[in-house]
Amino acid sequence: MRVCGVELIGNEAIIAIMQLEKGLYDVPVVRANKFNLVDGINTVPLKKFQADFKQLMTDYKVDTVVIKQRAQKGKFAGSPLSFKIEGALQLLPDVNVHVLSSTYIKEGLSGAQNQPTAVELGLKKFQEQAMLTAFGYLEQQSQ
Repeated sequence: MRVCGVELIGNEAIIAIMQLEKGLYDVPVVRANKFNLVDGINTVPLKKFQADFKQLMTDYKVDTVVIKQRAQKGKFAGSPLSFKIEGALQLLPDVNVHVLSSTYIKEGLSGAQNQPTAVELGLKKFQEQAMLTAFGYLEQQSQ
């Protein structure tokens, strides 16, 4: 099973792709580690964002996209653009997309024998939450 973890911050979708096969985790090298939505008003940039993301999922044979849920209110609430990005991702054709709560992710991580960091897996530090989202999901699915 190959999963793409996504953390939405502002106008960016930060991603980390992770695979679980025969009990072993693998983090493939991919050509992009984040996607930006530069214009949230017009539909053309949103459609391009969605098409580019879908192409990456197809190219790397990703089965499932898991998005870390953001707060809707309060100090840490997601930006309006991040909610547009989430909608665009949820509407991707032929891709399973799930929005995961922090609680669900933490439960998956708590059952893991080891919790790697993004840097240990060859990812950038800013991909940590996207990687943990994918890792938590895969841990929950393997139980």
